[in-house]
Amino acid sequence: MNLMPLFDRITTALSEVLAAKGTASIALSGGSSPVALYQALSQTDLDWASVTVTLIDDRRVPSNHPDSNQRLIKETLLQNKAAAATFIPLDDWFAKDIPDIAILGMGTDGHFASLFPAMLDIGEGFDPNAAPAILTTEPLGNPEHPRITMSLSMILAIPDRVMMVIGDEKQAVLAAAQSGQDLPITRLLAHDGKIGGTAIVTERI
Repeated sequence: MNLMPLFDRITTALSEVLAAKGTASIALSGGSSPVALYQALSQTDLDWASVTVTLIDDRRVPSNHPDSNQRLIKETLLQNKAAAATFIPLDDWFAKDIPDIAILGMGTDGHFASLFPAMLDIGEGFDPNAAPAILTTEPLGNPEHPRITMSLSMILAIPDRVMMVIGDEKQAVLAAAQSGQDLPITRLLAHDGKIGGTAIVTERI
C-alpha cells in the first residue's frame, strides 16, 4: 500500500493546525488498515507535545486487551517521536471538544466508528442534527464487545476527516453506498456537507 499521499495529508493537516492554534487534536480508528500509517506517523518530526490523541470508537475492554483500540494506538502511534503526544481515552473525552482531524475506517458491513447497521434507526447515533455525543452500545461487531463511539453528528463536526477503504471487498461496499444502498457509511456521505468533507482514500490489496 502506498502510504505517502495519506501520510503527507495527515502530517500537513497537523502542521497547519499547530501553526494556527498552537495545539492540535486527532481522533483515530482501530483495525489493521491504519497500522502502517500510525507507525510511520510515530517517527515524523512534529510538535507532538502539543498534540492530543483520542479515539473515534473503542471496544469496552481493558486497555491492555488484545481487542482494545487504545492498546493498538499506544503500540503503533504513541511510540518514537509521537510518544510525546497526550492520549485521552474516549471514555474521558468531552463531546463538546471536537477534534481537528479524524482518521476513519469502514467495515465490510458498511459500518464506521462503532455505528453499525443494527443502529441505523435507533436512538441518536445516526441523527445528523443531534448534539454531538459519545455513546455506549451493547455488544456488537466482530469481535463482539460492548462499545463506545462518537455519534454521526460528532464525527460530522470534525473539520478534517479521512476515511481509509482498503481492499476490493470494502470498495464494493463503498460503491453500493454511493449508489444509494442504506448502509451506515451512506448516512455519513449523505450529510457530508455539515462542516467539512470526508476524503475517501481507497487502495486495492
